Amino acid sequence: MRWVTALVAASGLVVASAENTPYRPGVPPSPFPSQAAAARIHIDADTACKRADDATEPRQVQLAAWVECQVLAFYPYPRTETANDTDWIEGYTNAIHPDGRFGWNNTRYNYDGFLQIYKGFSSAIGKNYGTVWQQWRDYYVASPDTWDPKGRGGVVTTQGFNGGVLKNQTVANNYPNAGYFLVKEIEGRRWIWELREHGTAPTAQTLPEVGQKWPCDPVYEVCT
Repeated sequence: MRWVTALVAASGLVVASAENTPYRPGVPPSPFPSQAAAARIHIDADTACKRADDATEPRQVQLAAWVECQVLAFYPYPRTETANDTDWIEGYTNAIHPDGRFGWNNTRYNYDGFLQIYKGFSSAIGKNYGTVWQQWRDYYVASPDTWDPKGRGGVVTTQGFNGGVLKNQTVANNYPNAGYFLVKEIEGRRWIWELREHGTAPTAQTLPEVGQKWPCDPVYEVCT
C-alpha cells in the first residue's frame, strides 16, 4: 500500500511539472539540462596522452584520452612550417591496426587504402591551409569493454570540428566532424581496430563513390 501511495505521489509530481514544461519524447527540454552537458567527457589535448594510462582516472576517461592522444598524432595536417605531407604517418602506424577497417562518410577502406586517402587529405590541407588548419573535438562518449572490467578497449565516439583559414583569406571556415572508434587491446596494447570518420568539409566531395572492400572478421561475420 505504501508503494502505491508513493507511486501516486510521484505521478502527481510528474503531472504538475508537465503542466509547466510539457514532456515531448525525443525532444530535449529547454534550457538544456546542465547536468547532462556536464556528463560529457572533455579531454584536454595537452594532458590527453598522460591521462590515457593514468590508473586513477575512470576507465572511460582513460579510453577517451587515449583516442585523443592518437588523433593528435595521426590526423593528416602539417604541424610546423617545415613539415612535409608525411609527418603524421608515424602516428598512423602506431595507432591503426593493419587488419582493421576504416571509412570516411559512406566510403570504406582497408589499412593501405585509408592511408592513401589520408595522404590526399594531407596534401590538400598543406596546399590550401598550411599550418592554420584547425581540428578539435568538443566532447567524447566512451564505453569501455563490458566483458572485461580491466580491459583497456572499448568504443568511443567524438564530436567536433575541422577547417581553418584558407591561404590569402582572414576568416576561418570550420565544418562539423565526428568519429566512431572501436579500440581493441591486443597483446597488452591498444589499437584502433575500426574508425569511421564523418565530415562535411569540401574535401569529402572528391572521394570515390564506394572505396574498396574492407577486411571481414570471421568471428562475427559471414565471409565469402
